[in-house]
Amino acid sequence: MHRPYRRRTVAVASAALLAGLFSAPAGHAAEAPRRVVENLDRGLVAVPSGKGAFLSWRLLGTEYARHGNAIAFNVYKNGRRLNRTPVTKSTTYQDNTPGKGAYAVRAVVNGHEQKRSSAALDFAQGYAEIPLATADGYTVQHAWPGDLDGDGLYEIVVSRLSGTRDKPDLLEAYTLTGQRLWRVDQGPGSYTQAGGNGANDPAPAAISGSTAIGGYRNDDNVTVFDLDSDGKAEVLVHTADGTTFADGSKVTAASPANQFVSVIDGLTGTERTRQPVPDDFVADGPSGGHFGIAYLDGEHPSLVTKLVTRVGAKRGSFRILFQTWDLNGAGLTPRWKYVVPSTSGATSFHQIRTVDVDLDGKDEIADGNYVVNSDGTLRYVVDGAGHGDRFHIADLDPDRPGLEGFAIQQAESGVIPTFPWYYYDADTGERLVTGQHPADWVNDTDIDVGRGSTGDIDPDHPGYEYWTSTADVTAPGAGVRNVQDGKISTTTPSVNFRIWWDGDKASENLDFTHVEKWDPASETTSKIFEPSGVVSGARNATPFYGDIVGDWREEILAETADHTALRLYTTTEPTRTRLYTLAQNAEYRLGWTVRGYLQSTYTDYYLGTETRRVPKPSITLPEGAVRSDDHA
Repeated sequence: MHRPYRRRTVAVASAALLAGLFSAPAGHAAEAPRRVVENLDRGLVAVPSGKGAFLSWRLLGTEYARHGNAIAFNVYKNGRRLNRTPVTKSTTYQDNTPGKGAYAVRAVVNGHEQKRSSAALDFAQGYAEIPLATADGYTVQHAWPGDLDGDGLYEIVVSRLSGTRDKPDLLEAYTLTGQRLWRVDQGPGSYTQAGGNGANDPAPAAISGSTAIGGYRNDDNVTVFDLDSDGKAEVLVHTADGTTFADGSKVTAASPANQFVSVIDGLTGTERTRQPVPDDFVADGPSGGHFGIAYLDGEHPSLVTKLVTRVGAKRGSFRILFQTWDLNGAGLTPRWKYVVPSTSGATSFHQIRTVDVDLDGKDEIADGNYVVNSDGTLRYVVDGAGHGDRFHIADLDPDRPGLEGFAIQQAESGVIPTFPWYYYDADTGERLVTGQHPADWVNDTDIDVGRGSTGDIDPDHPGYEYWTSTADVTAPGAGVRNVQDGKISTTTPSVNFRIWWDGDKASENLDFTHVEKWDPASETTSKIFEPSGVVSGARNATPFYGDIVGDWREEILAETADHTALRLYTTTEPTRTRLYTLAQNAEYRLGWTVRGYLQSTYTDYYLGTETRRVPKPSITLPEGAVRSDDHA
């Protein structure tokens, strides 16, 4: 066995996570810090289904933390209750009564009905359509959810890029009901500075990168989050000379090298404050980078900005810098800066993850083969590992304490990687299982395992499965492996994104705009959802997927084929599984804050076939917030 430790019981969280469920008695250690989270509403949606409508709504993490499963719901249509007894086993309801109507739900706590939720979001066409403002030749690259107006319902911020790369990048904000809030023009630096000498990714002024490397855009340099915990999300973005905000004000600077981190008011699109980007790498030319959010103190969110450049040729060595920031009454203030030692063996991947790998309540910054601690020190570098494009961190094995990771590898600077992939301990960086070297790698100095994925796709094996894009089925790297049982199939499903879509707790796969289900018996996949009239973008990805409305399952946000609108799709599959909204799980929500190369999002507790009960989150609302959920 490769695994050094196994418990016989199936757990849904480590002991460290469960410790946060109980208050410390008087005279003992204080309760663990609680994260300040978004004040979400019920997120009710109504989608045509059967003879009527399929309804879905949130069980909030804030109320689950207080009441556990002792919460039921009543469902109303035009003020008339539809259910005979309170709904307790799900946060969905199928209404087959005739006629249209206005839907709402009320929570029932200890036998007492609470106030009514907001009206259901209309999915009358089977999706919610968000018309895009006119921008000829532009496509939507990424989308970030955030509650910009503080009403408990997410709005969407999108980046739009010109297909010819001769026009500036755009940032725009929209409501889920289709209202455009504002536009920010990123200015000439977002396309004239992109790519540099070909050795580096684009200049920080570019939102989502350039065509400098491989014809793709690897960066983001923007994120959306309520950074100052005032109940309304801000937009954080790199800006430069010529960036124009929604009120017409502009950034002016003497040189394109003078670039900034700007805080944009999420509701108005106007700049609140800015700080200069660290200039450590200016001599190396344009830098690439990523933005994300982390709770570095365990309670309050901080902005994480990563700068990366490559020295010399296109495949030159990496130089990596992290600067973290806090937003408060004093404005945007630096927290700490860390330049990763060039001799450490750390190599940049195309997307960071912010996640609490040691389960102490504070987030670390993971970047593929290494992790930076919450205090800006190097935690570890995975022995023997180099650069890869994607990596995953979650509780992949429910019988093993803590979190695990899975990463893929590619050649760098003509050096063939020692192994094609590795499965590892996310806390220590110890490799638990290491992929074998395919025979055809012997003389290939540009090998690239371009994709790797994880998910619980086989209910007959405990824990998650993982697989790569290795095409040759006879190669050691091909097939599906289980975290406990090793190789369980010689074929592979699609290897783009994991998604929770249908009614079970297992994972489905999202590729292009369709959802696939893996059949372990036949070792094949079948499409279970395929919308028409929409397209995917770079890397066969849609601008966003995640749990932004309805119950705990995930939605898909895709762009129409004519690039005039976005469409939000939600599942109408019935389920007997009830979980608090994934949007109030720490790791899952922070996964939305980094886009870049795009990767799957995960919870920090085990969510799979064997899950029976999930731990209560240690979270709280912003100080002075009036709850958006429907009880006090």
